[in-house]
Amino acid sequence: MLTLQTLGKKLAELPDRQFKSIEFSDERLSESLAFYRGIPSKKHEARRRQMQFIGKLMRHTETESLKTQLNAFEGQDQDLKRRHYQTEKWRQRLINDQTDLTNFLDEYRADSQKINQLLRAALKSISNEKDQGETKALYRALFEAVSH
Repeated sequence: MLTLQTLGKKLAELPDRQFKSIEFSDERLSESLAFYRGIPSKKHEARRRQMQFIGKLMRHTETESLKTQLNAFEGQDQDLKRRHYQTEKWRQRLINDQTDLTNFLDEYRADSQKINQLLRAALKSISNEKDQGETKALYRALFEAVSH
C-alpha cells in the first residue's frame, strides 16, 4: 500500500500540464488526485488522509499504465535536461571560438544568418560588459536548433 501511495504522491506532484495529460482508468482516482492537489500544503492531516484514500483506490486500479506514463514524463525531463546542457555547451563554444559556428550548423539545422547575427550581438555585449539579453537570445535560438 505504501508503494501505491508513493506512486499516487508522484502523480499528484506532477506539473499541471503533465497531470492533465495522464490517462486514468478510474475516474474516482483522477478526481481524488485532483482534490489532493487542491488541498493547501498547510493542511497536513487532510493531505495525509486523502493520500491514504488514494492508496486505497489504487489497490483496485491497474497501475502499470500509470507507472508507464510517469516513467515517460521522467524520461522527457532527462531528455530536456540533456538538450539544455548541450545548448549551454554550444553557446560557450561559440562565444569562445566563432569558427565553431560551421560545426554547429553542420550538426543542426538552423538559420545561419540569424545565429550569426545573435552571436555577433552577444560577443559585442560581452566585450562592452553590457549584456541586455543578447546571450539569452543566442541561447534560445541555439536551443530551438538543438531541439529540432
